Amino acid sequence: MRTSPLLVTATLAASLLVCAPISAENTGTDIKVSCDAYSDYQVSMSGQAFVFENNDGRNTRMVLGGGQLYINGKQTAVSAADQNRLDGFEAELRLLVPESRKVVTEAVNIAFDALGAVSVALSGDAGKSTDYDKARAKAVSSANDPTRLPIFNDQSMRGIVEPIVSEFVPDIVGSALGFAMKAMFAGEEKAAAMESRMNAMEKDLDASIDARAKALEPLADGMCKRIQRMDALDNALDVRLPNGKPIDFLSIK
Repeated sequence: MRTSPLLVTATLAASLLVCAPISAENTGTDIKVSCDAYSDYQVSMSGQAFVFENNDGRNTRMVLGGGQLYINGKQTAVSAADQNRLDGFEAELRLLVPESRKVVTEAVNIAFDALGAVSVALSGDAGKSTDYDKARAKAVSSANDPTRLPIFNDQSMRGIVEPIVSEFVPDIVGSALGFAMKAMFAGEEKAAAMESRMNAMEKDLDASIDARAKALEPLADGMCKRIQRMDALDNALDVRLPNGKPIDFLSIK
């Protein structure tokens, strides 16, 4: 079971969902914050401890917290050098968690800003904003659930992204069809004006999404450097799993 990409791949495809109904040419910008890294574990939190689980082949459950390492329920003795490495890895991971939550939260907000704006524009129903705001709050809450981590965990990310897609894509598509029908029977002049408004909105949304995604780049770069340090510490560990294989919390291609 390979979780890829690792770190935060918050690909909510906001403008891809937004632009498709507006024009035939899809020029959307994905929000992707990712290092070329992966993990064979699903990671969650239990209190202040990190839980790494793999039920595919290894059947391994590791708990790392307070400098202590438990493998399959048993505390593992480590050398002084490994203790320093584990302490460093845990410290970096604790800093990575709030950074990743910030990125995912901003990605969710960008997606809902774009989706809501387009839905209202296509349907002409300002009341739809309330529905999108309620769903936004739910998605942001899910992204900041203290027991779930939006890093090293594709299942957690799917749990945030898939409900957005399944709930609102039909609404966007329906609104787009309705808009197309209105344009069809509006007459050439009105249809041209409607198309012009949609094109202008598409341009504005693209610019806004690009700017907000670009603003995340410094944080993303710092997160990638942090993951690289974590990978180096991980690779240097002498402690092994019960089957003799490296622990390998994460890997970078």
